[in-house]
Amino acid sequence: MDDLGSYRIPREAELGREVRLESRRAVNRTTLFAVGGIFALCVCLCVGIAGLAMATGNNPVGGITINLFDEPTAAAPTRAAARGTPTLVPFARSARSDNGLRVTVTAFQRPLPTEDVQIPDGQELALVTVRIDNSRTTGAPLKYSPEDFALVSEEGDHFPVNIGGITTGENLAAGEVAPGQNLKGDLIFFVYTDAPELHLQWTSADGKTRLFRLTR
Repeated sequence: MDDLGSYRIPREAELGREVRLESRRAVNRTTLFAVGGIFALCVCLCVGIAGLAMATGNNPVGGITINLFDEPTAAAPTRAAARGTPTLVPFARSARSDNGLRVTVTAFQRPLPTEDVQIPDGQELALVTVRIDNSRTTGAPLKYSPEDFALVSEEGDHFPVNIGGITTGENLAAGEVAPGQNLKGDLIFFVYTDAPELHLQWTSADGKTRLFRLTR
C-alpha cells in the first residue's frame, strides 16, 4: 500500500489561474489597441476637416485657426475701434482718457500761411497745437501718436493728419510721456476751403472719441 502522506495533488488549479491571467492580459491588450485606433481615427478626421476648410476657404469653426504642427501664430496688433457717441469738449478745455492721458488744444490756425508749398486747388492748410499730459504720478509711460487725431466737420468730412512733407519744426511725433510730464506738438491738416466749422477728433487708447471745439 502506497504512503498517502507523500501524495501530492497535481497543480491544475495554479495552471488554470495562469490561463485566466493570460486571457485577462490579452483582453487588456485588445482594449488598448481599440482605444488607440479610435484616437488615431479622431486625429485623422480633425486633420482632414481642417485641410478641407483651408482648401475651400470655408472655416466651419468661425475664424478659429487650427494649428497642430507649427508654432503659435502671434496675432497682428490692432487699434481699438471708436465706440459710442463722441464726447464734445468745450473750447479751451482739456479731455482725459481712461489711462490718464490728457489732451489740451492750445492753438488753432486756419488757413496756415505757407511758402513754397504746393496746395491742391480748393484746399488749404490748418494747424492745431496740442499739449499732452500724463496725469498719473506713477506707473509706466503712456504712448501717443499724431495718427490718433483728425479734423472732422458736422457734414461728415474727415481729414487725417499730414505725416511728413510739411513741418513747422515742432510737429508732433509718436512717442511716450512719463508720469507727471507733458509736451507740445503741432498737427497739420489739408482741409477743403469750403468745409464748415471743424473739430479736432481724438481717438484715445481706451477706444473713446473726443471732439474738441476749436473756436468760440
